[in-house]
Amino acid sequence: MGVDIVHQFATTTSGHQACRDFLLSCGIKQVSMESTSVYWMNLYYTLEDAGIEVCLVNPKKFRMVPGRKTDILDCQWLQTLHMYGLLKGSLIPNSDIRKLRSYMRQRESLLQDKGRYVQRMQKALVQMNLMLVNVLNDITGVTGSAIIEEILAGERDPMKLASLRHYGCKKSTEEIAESLNGCYKEDQLHLLKINHDAYKFIQGQIDEVDGYIESCLRTFPAKEVQAAKEPEAKENDGHKCLGKKRSRKNGIKTTINLEERLIEMTGVNLMSITGLGSNTILQVISEVGTDMSKFPSAKHFAAYLGFVPRNKITGGVIISSSTDRTKSRAAQAFKKIIPSISRSDSAFAAFYHRISAKAGTGKAITATCRKLAMAFYNTIVLGQDYVEEGNKRYKQRLADKEKSLLEKLARKHNMQLSPVAC
Repeated sequence: MGVDIVHQFATTTSGHQACRDFLLSCGIKQVSMESTSVYWMNLYYTLEDAGIEVCLVNPKKFRMVPGRKTDILDCQWLQTLHMYGLLKGSLIPNSDIRKLRSYMRQRESLLQDKGRYVQRMQKALVQMNLMLVNVLNDITGVTGSAIIEEILAGERDPMKLASLRHYGCKKSTEEIAESLNGCYKEDQLHLLKINHDAYKFIQGQIDEVDGYIESCLRTFPAKEVQAAKEPEAKENDGHKCLGKKRSRKNGIKTTINLEERLIEMTGVNLMSITGLGSNTILQVISEVGTDMSKFPSAKHFAAYLGFVPRNKITGGVIISSSTDRTKSRAAQAFKKIIPSISRSDSAFAAFYHRISAKAGTGKAITATCRKLAMAFYNTIVLGQDYVEEGNKRYKQRLADKEKSLLEKLARKHNMQLSPVAC
């Protein structure tokens, strides 16, 4: 057709539009492109809105060929691999999920910043020998906030400051007053005020982002709830009642019932899975969406999150079976709830302790996360609430399996098993 193989376009919006128009004029329906930081996003969305199917490729998946280091050779090599179907595109959620993901990621960044300013307030207090951290688990709670605000207002009497103690505080007024008998320094008071103001400002930003998240959640269409029945109360079943309110310090504040809204979005009660709360579910959904058809099976979903070993085999020998390092925020959401699950009386806890005793804590966390991810996938796909079998049932099933294996080995070697009285 007399068209050059390689065309160069500017990175501005007009350049992206010119690239789109050129591809459409050539009748191109599929495009592969390399993901580079955040610069790929605008071009990707421009091509996507034009109806072009875009395959976004991780650079490390195709940059294993020596000598191809220039931009022109890179794009030609990328085109060749895509033409032969050797490229696998990254998972890109729809626009609604992407909007929710942006808010959730910003909220997580704000929470990290808020924690830094809390640590700086603690440092300023300690340098004035105001050992509030010894009597309060959280200096930004009701008692701690009231005391810090009074200190910044000019109050120095330890008993008057301790009288601001909330009735639910475990420490007595005298203990708190003793910890507030310090040496006030002008520079540390100024630093305490600066960090306290910054903490309150960031908390206001978090509340603002929570409002954006709520408005975003209202736009998601509701699915037909397949399992709307309330789970029956069972011993060690690990279910959470929908009507039960759980207050968490860093929980998302909304005027809507977040748990009920998540059930409407997914069509199933994901809170029935042991350890999963509304915040964790929302974080996972904001990263992977609610459409599980992009993953052929639960095992593929667990592999996408990085919970499956990647075997490296040479000469028929496995030289490495470690999992890939992943920065997936959905994977981190599952990992964060493992400590609480390990202290529960569920089948997940029994599985975690069994793997931990054999392979160590790190592998036990990964293995338990894999089971959680598969349960998450199956719950959405099957449209049925997860049923927790409990710690006792899991151990009994494991014992029956071991007994069956022993009987099989005994038959193989013409041996007979006999019970031993304890």
